[in-house]
Amino acid sequence: MRRRIIIFLALILAILAIVIPLALTVHFSRERAIAAERAHMQEYANWTLLRAEQVLTDAKDVLAQVGKGDCSVGHIERMRQLAIDSGAVEEVGHYDGDRLACTGWGKVPADAVIGRGTPSATLAGGYALHLHVKPRISHAREVMVLGYRDHNVLILPQRLVDVLSDSHMILGIATRQGTLIAITGRANDGLVGQLSRQPMAGMDATDIYASVQRGDLTAFAIADRSAIDAKLGSEMRLLLPIGLVASAILMLLILWVSRQRLSPEKELQLAIRKREFQVHYQPLIELATGYCVGAEALVRWRRPDGRWIAPDLFIPLAEQSGLILDITDHVIEQVVADLHAMLLAEQQVHVAINISARDLESGRFLDVLEREIAKAGIAPGQIWLEVTERSLIDPDTARATIARARDAGHLMAIDDFGTGYSSLSLLETLPLDALKIDKCFIDAIGRDAAASVVTPHIIGMGRALKLNLIAEGVETREQDAYVRKAGVQFAQGWYYAKALPADEFMAFYRDYNRGKRSRFLSVAA
Repeated sequence: MRRRIIIFLALILAILAIVIPLALTVHFSRERAIAAERAHMQEYANWTLLRAEQVLTDAKDVLAQVGKGDCSVGHIERMRQLAIDSGAVEEVGHYDGDRLACTGWGKVPADAVIGRGTPSATLAGGYALHLHVKPRISHAREVMVLGYRDHNVLILPQRLVDVLSDSHMILGIATRQGTLIAITGRANDGLVGQLSRQPMAGMDATDIYASVQRGDLTAFAIADRSAIDAKLGSEMRLLLPIGLVASAILMLLILWVSRQRLSPEKELQLAIRKREFQVHYQPLIELATGYCVGAEALVRWRRPDGRWIAPDLFIPLAEQSGLILDITDHVIEQVVADLHAMLLAEQQVHVAINISARDLESGRFLDVLEREIAKAGIAPGQIWLEVTERSLIDPDTARATIARARDAGHLMAIDDFGTGYSSLSLLETLPLDALKIDKCFIDAIGRDAAASVVTPHIIGMGRALKLNLIAEGVETREQDAYVRKAGVQFAQGWYYAKALPADEFMAFYRDYNRGKRSRFLSVAA
């Protein structure tokens, strides 16, 4: 009897051990799947809104550029060229009063009376929006019309929702008042009406959806939830005898996939693939003449939502994961793309690129650099390379890579000097050209701080090594005066200029150097 009771209890516990973990897994998996899919919808709604805003912004730019019109040959040619150059606009037209007088295709015949009509909606800034318009002059497809003053542009509505998405997803864009502009498929009219009028997110018996609203527009994304239900249903049927194993595998798989998709490393990898990294340029000033002789290239990460991610948050992860190699490649390509014209025109200008320990170890960046500057025709000496003390973990490998870089014509600088553990004897064996004094020692100038007494020793060490000296992070007049008096050759920091986008840096270079003449030709000279 006792044996039978033990067997019975063991059977009950075995069933519970299978059913309870599986039930909990299914429950939490369902909640996670719903939350992820809602976030998925929210993400695509945001992308659709960004796409629509970009199209309307481009169209408004065309209206702003067309200027005043009189249907002259030059005016018609200008309208046609604007339409050709724009990726958003199909055609540009001009009204004489309430009558369409001409388009980029030519003058409208006098007997073809085409009026403005009543707008479907009025957007901020006085723009009139006409929907479901059938052009009579040049197009057969239905378009939307954006008008401002005496000009208008024709836009294909589908351009506003031209977003790469999953095949089962429906994307739409509407006015803030709820007037539907464009949609990629067929959906429940009542649901579309609700999503068009207000931002919301949710799920009903058939669909999962989200909408976002900003300015004049509302964007939404809708997907069928049957795929989620089918997946969960199939899992719920796997109870015995492999239910526990299947549920455990599924739970681990969901956890692994979620961690992979949401991990910082995965986001960094995706950002590299989507080229979200930008390069800003910190001007470098020759202290003896006050001349801007170049810049340091600093990588910046801007997310699709406009948020900037601080370098100290992603650079350590990139170095740890090895993704820093791809980021360095991107920086090199971007620097050459941004500044090749300037570097060709201004032979004395250089740009410094930061090199990590992983880069020194692999040496891959030198092949990328050689390829890019060869294509652009830039002199190797115009690209400096900066390594930090912390990157000199393997001195022999570092020494070989640095020597190879200098043989190729690049100048080498040691960055953040004084913060690592480099000895004078080690530095003497490295083929370096310049030494950068770390910002923490520049900050200590004029303060009663322990670091303040280190600064002159670093300067003396640089002189002993016969290296050019660069002061980093100069932010005050007192710091500028100190490094000048100490004989430091170059400086950078907010006292002169912050890190700038490429176009702003080139403008800074022209304005800052106007009326000045540099004595600087080459640090190696």
